[in-house]
Amino acid sequence: MSISILMKQLPESVTSEELVPLATEEVFLRYWVPGCEALGLRWVPLFRTGVPLQKGDLGPVLTELRALRQWMEEQPGEGTVAVRPRLDAAMMILERAVALPGADIFIG
Repeated sequence: MSISILMKQLPESVTSEELVPLATEEVFLRYWVPGCEALGLRWVPLFRTGVPLQKGDLGPVLTELRALRQWMEEQPGEGTVAVRPRLDAAMMILERAVALPGADIFIG
């Protein structure tokens, strides 16, 4: 299994979809989960089972992703280095979604 962000731009007549891969299940459990636990994150752990996001959720989710990105920078090892670009991609698409009036977002 893998974890990705799926963003659909609505209205349906002009739907465009964007899929951004974040992590395999193994990578999520090995690198993301320890950071979530260390930081006491609430939203990011939900990515494992899947979570639809509303516009109002994006601010708190972005805050958690930034905190996790900072935590990963402080951790030694190639694994966390490899994960950082995925976190950057996640933040970029979610920051873009904040500005879109018809963004439908699911992470899982």
